[in-house]
Amino acid sequence: MAVYIQASSLISAKNCQKRTALQLEREIELPYFSAFDKPLLSLNALVHLLIQQVEICIKKAGWQQTALSEIPILLGSTAYTIADCEWRFQHHQSLPEVPNITSIAEQLKQYFGSPVLSIATSCTSSAQAMGYASKMIEQGICRKAIVVGFEMFNRLTFEHFQAMGLLSQTESEDGIILGEGIGCVALSHEPSECQISSIVSVTDNASLTNNSDKSLQDLITQILNKADKDATDIDLIKPHFVGGQFDREENALLQQLALIRSDDMLMLPKKVLGHTLGASGAMETAWLLTQLHLSDKPKTILNYFLGFGGSNIGWILKWK
Repeated sequence: MAVYIQASSLISAKNCQKRTALQLEREIELPYFSAFDKPLLSLNALVHLLIQQVEICIKKAGWQQTALSEIPILLGSTAYTIADCEWRFQHHQSLPEVPNITSIAEQLKQYFGSPVLSIATSCTSSAQAMGYASKMIEQGICRKAIVVGFEMFNRLTFEHFQAMGLLSQTESEDGIILGEGIGCVALSHEPSECQISSIVSVTDNASLTNNSDKSLQDLITQILNKADKDATDIDLIKPHFVGGQFDREENALLQQLALIRSDDMLMLPKKVLGHTLGASGAMETAWLLTQLHLSDKPKTILNYFLGFGGSNIGWILKWK
């Protein structure tokens, strides 16, 4: 059974702003893509925004909200309830006795009546959710699915990346610039302008935090083979490209595989969204669909996402 993307919605930063890192009693202003008005989102505020985006997405897809009890919602995030814990601490409220990433899923389940699944695979969380949702439809487990990727600022994640020396200190330097936002994608078996196929997941066990070009090559090769495509069939590439050191190896590998024939083949959402970590899969897919709607030409797009822990995934999008 073929799987198609029916609609998407997106909350993202309008431009790159600043966040203050606090390490060793030093305050450092770092670039950051802020999408929300408040620096920290409470659980209730976050759930309200998630509900809003799901409702916008299903309306665009032409689905009835009353049918959501039969449509699974898959969540992907890195932060989950961390921002809520920090918000509680800031407002002198007690912390949850047992922090639980499923607390968000439980609230969405109560509101929509849908089965809700939470996926946490670091930066590929919502990308893996896209993969699982597509496979569930392909295998007839469901006929429709909704994927939500969300990430919001929290000091634990921000300071963690800064402590590892991974963050860009200015907008013009090498390094990761983090971001926040919400992306929602509706998938089903019903034909649309955009088909998702040839989903492949590859585990990179070379390092906990670094990517290896061998595993990336395996991922890309398997996607192309599964799609029965070669490099000349690919019109656009949505690579990982976070701004770190591995970008050079990633670019060299794409050149080696003859995938890059011109600079305008690369779609680089992180330049306008920031690296939204576990939300990247859904947010970057929603962003990509917006860009594709500007063109009437059929296109074949290679997409892939890499993450800490080596849970890497990618697929082919066929536009029009």
